[in-house]
Formats: sequence, C-alpha cells, structure tokens
Amino acid sequence: MKFNVLLVIPARYGSTRLPGKPLKKIGNKTMIQRVYDQAKKVNCSKTIVATDDKRIFNHCIRNNMTCVMTKKTHQTGSDRISEVSKKYKYNWVLNLQGDEPLINVSDVKNLIKKSILFYKKQKFSVSTLYFKKKETNIHNPNEARLLINKNNEVIIFTRKKITNNSKENMYLKHIGIFLYRKNFLHKFSKLKERFLEKDQRLEQLRVLENGYKIIAFRAKNLTRGVDSHKDLCNIRKKFK
Repeated sequence: MKFNVLLVIPARYGSTRLPGKPLKKIGNKTMIQRVYDQAKKVNCSKTIVATDDKRIFNHCIRNNMTCVMTKKTHQTGSDRISEVSKKYKYNWVLNLQGDEPLINVSDVKNLIKKSILFYKKQKFSVSTLYFKKKETNIHNPNEARLLINKNNEVIIFTRKKITNNSKENMYLKHIGIFLYRKNFLHKFSKLKERFLEKDQRLEQLRVLENGYKIIAFRAKNLTRGVDSHKDLCNIRKKFK
C-alpha cells in the first residue's frame, strides 16, 4: 500500500553532542543512508532528505537519495520540513528523524493508517508515537516522556521523570516521529515559543502551548536514537 504522504528526513551537520552525525558510518553505510533505507520501506509517495549542509547534500546525491537544500536559519526540524512541504501538494507530511536508523517500519505505517482514520472522527494538528517502558533507577535526560488522556490526546511532553502508573512503574517514552497536517505545519514556524518549550527544549511543546492538539498512538517496538558517541557505538554493534 502506498501512502499519499510526503516523508521528509531533516538532517543537519552541526549537532552539539555529535558533529557530523548524518555522515557517521554504521557498517558499510552512513547513518543517513540507514535512515533513508528504512524510510523508503514505509512506501510514501515521496521521500526526501532536507539539509542545509552541502556535505550532506552531495553525499545523498552521490548515493541516489533524493535531497533538497533548505535555509540555514531554521531553528527546528519542523521549520525545515515546512519549507520543503510548500513545494509539494500533500495534505500529510511525515517527519522522520535523521538519527534513528533502527526505526520500525511497521510502527510508522501504523501511525499513518491510524492517524488518517482518527482524523475522520476527530480533527488534530499532529500525531506521534510512544512506547510503554518499565521505569529504572537510571534517568536519561535526552529522552522525552509524555502523558495522554483517554482520547489519545497528549497532555504534556517532558524530559523529567514521570510515571504513567505508579503500581506498574511504567512510563510512556516518546518516539520522535511526527505526522503533520500540511496546513498546520505552515503555521508552526509562526507560533510563539513559550515557557515549557524553552524549559524542556522540546519543539513539540510549542504545539500544545499554543492550543493545538497532538494525538499519540502506542508503538509495538522500542527505537533508539543516536544522541552521543556512546549511542553510535551501540548502534554499530547491532549492525555487525
């Protein structure tokens, strides 16, 4: 089944914790190649890498990946995706992070299917995924958590420790994939950055703080992003 969706992978070179992250090798391919390979399996109408860096752009073109250059002034991946989406006529735009080479294709497909069905009953601006995890004594501040209500609407995103059910000792880990309604995506960059977004450094909080709705669906598989050199080493082991 082909989805009438524009899939965009934002990729920037200047990561604070791991500079040049998209071009880091994982086995015989770069990280951006690994992500792009998984993205193509989702089977969207168009799959594009969006970058502001010539090194990433040239690498993509050499390796037969569709890639476009965007402005260097974008503050978030969503702003970058918004620029790209204006060039195409799609009602749905999927943001697939460029640093998650282990993303589960089935979960991404389910996000698209469930979102489109849900939208027919209840309108929203953005949808995303979460994974229910067992709480441990080790807290990872690079990880975003969320709480949802009975209607699958996100109440809050946070980097702070928060449990979904104290008896089960579980929490909901956010998986950073976003499916946008295109008409909302164009509003996003014009929205005001407010307290929670600045405090938690999570751009999706701008959506909630400005009164828009995010829907979250449960993923069956846990995915791990690459935020540090240690994460990169662990990912490399999985591809051996």
